[in-house]
Amino acid sequence: MSNAPSTFDATHATGTADESTTALPSLARAAGEAARERVQFTGFWSAVLLPLVYVPMLVGGAAASRPSAVVALLGAHALALVAGHGYHEE
Repeated sequence: MSNAPSTFDATHATGTADESTTALPSLARAAGEAARERVQFTGFWSAVLLPLVYVPMLVGGAAASRPSAVVALLGAHALALVAGHGYHEE
């Protein structure tokens, strides 16, 4: 036979219920901060590298034949600029 209690005993738990519920907001805040940093990183470097696509597009004539591609590229660049704003700003 085991001497384990048949019901939950709070004294045997590693932390109280109050400690675990107060840790949740800080955990969510840390996860949100990590996600924000990743979005800013991606946005910043996309904004830096997207202009490199403009040159081949203009030289290759894709800008004249597919104006919707140019509009989509400019829209993606604008979105990247907004998302990457503030990356490593100190």
